[in-house]
Amino acid sequence: MRVFLTPRFKSQLKQLRKSYRKVNDDVGALISALEAGERPGVRLQGVHGLEAFKVRLPNTSARIGKRGGFRVEYYVGADAISLFLIWSKSQIDDLPIEVTLQVLHEEVLD
Repeated sequence: MRVFLTPRFKSQLKQLRKSYRKVNDDVGALISALEAGERPGVRLQGVHGLEAFKVRLPNTSARIGKRGGFRVEYYVGADAISLFLIWSKSQIDDLPIEVTLQVLHEEVLD
């Protein structure tokens, strides 16, 4: 299945790259897993039955494991997977579900 990065995701990735040089490698491993048919992470609750997931990624730039690494939210559509949010757990603890829903509707479903 094809994997797409939304414009917001690309922007967030670019910002993270300033502090974490290997973030592209960390995300690349996730993309490879998704293309191979895996669905890592946990399914998001409160997204009205949409097939959206949140996965924890290690931050190899800071040598921090998954617990303190990156968070990525992605949506599985009929013919493609869209990565729509990424953040560093050390910078933002958790995002409210309202933010997830807003970005999902603005970046993926519309």
